[in-house]
Amino acid sequence: MKALFRGFILTISMVACAQEVEPVPMELDPLALDVVETAGVLDTPRPLDEEDTAEEVEPAVALNVPRDQTRVAVLGYHNFSKTAPVTQMLIRTSEFREQMEYIRRNGLTVISMQDFLEWRLGTRTLPARCVLITLDDGWKSVYTEAFPILKEYGYPFTLFLYTNFLSGRGDSLTPAQVREMQAHGATVGSHSVSHLYPSSWKKREKLGAEAYAELVDAEVGESQKKLSELFGAVNTYCYPGGYHTPAMVERLAGHGYVAAFTVIPGKVTVSEAALEIPRYMIFGNNSSVFRAAMDFRVAQLGTVVSTGASPGTLPTSTPPPPFLVSPKPEETVAPDFPAITAYMSGVAGVDFSTVQMKVSGFGRVPAKVDKATRAVQWVLPCRIYMPNLSVHVTWKSTEGTSHKAEWSFSIDPNAPIKTVNTTP
Repeated sequence: MKALFRGFILTISMVACAQEVEPVPMELDPLALDVVETAGVLDTPRPLDEEDTAEEVEPAVALNVPRDQTRVAVLGYHNFSKTAPVTQMLIRTSEFREQMEYIRRNGLTVISMQDFLEWRLGTRTLPARCVLITLDDGWKSVYTEAFPILKEYGYPFTLFLYTNFLSGRGDSLTPAQVREMQAHGATVGSHSVSHLYPSSWKKREKLGAEAYAELVDAEVGESQKKLSELFGAVNTYCYPGGYHTPAMVERLAGHGYVAAFTVIPGKVTVSEAALEIPRYMIFGNNSSVFRAAMDFRVAQLGTVVSTGASPGTLPTSTPPPPFLVSPKPEETVAPDFPAITAYMSGVAGVDFSTVQMKVSGFGRVPAKVDKATRAVQWVLPCRIYMPNLSVHVTWKSTEGTSHKAEWSFSIDPNAPIKTVNTTP
């Protein structure tokens, strides 16, 4: 019963109101990740605890939330194999299955590209924590290895295909295999005609704007035309190698694309540029990016507050803040609590121009400082249904010394609501 209740709570809703280079290893900007990696913490998916192993519990159906409270982790995969040596672009089939099971057990919602686009366009709402699965290039192993697993879990997915590789020869998919996958939840997007490397784009760019635009139109437009003829309308694009330029982005909309995906990691909200959407590239030889993608809260100040999809609190060893705060440390409040406040009147020598407040799930928030009362307060924009929140307040003294205070508290989703919900 405890496990069932926990599963229900975890799926109610939470709040949120690098490029890959050619054959060389891809370097990710750690500042773009939603968690701070520490040794060993993010290396492998969290194992099931004993209680979950003993009692198989089907995750509850997640509830939809207002659009600005949804965050989407877009996952990008390439090639799969049961036995071949893993690389950045080739992941072991068994590990892919473990990742799909991780998503299921943690109550995350896997959405289709159509769901994603409708949410972005404002015509539908989604649960707070969603996953969009994408697979690049068109490797045959997508059909032989990944597709059976995705079909088993009932997960929709998107195939970003480049047309020169869509031949059925060697390791490439056939159009018939793509159509079969379409019948079981696949959406087709464009990945250009020939998957040019950045060096080819840079070489063409030196020939002038007109020559560059011609190449963009050929790679982007012709790919869309052929894929649409084979599989139906195509309106999404994935930059090969993540490489894109302002001139390239400008011409996408003219070809009817409404969304384009990068390889820069980060959660997607309703506010990102439609033609520069973040995406986590999942590597076969480094599972830390998958762990980052699955953490839907923000760890700040070099401290990993939690890992995995399950919300959590700060470690019990974290000292209490050196001033009064509201809500109090370890307090349990109703979802409509009005604000988070740090009363810093007892702290000497605070340079209030340096004060920042960060809240898990929101990152840095626009907290206001009342210099008369020396209170730092962030008024909540909506009700909060995430089971736990952690708060980080940082500041510098007038001498320039850095300080921080951290605390966490809980939200009871079943507590009586006293305010009128005006969230759109």
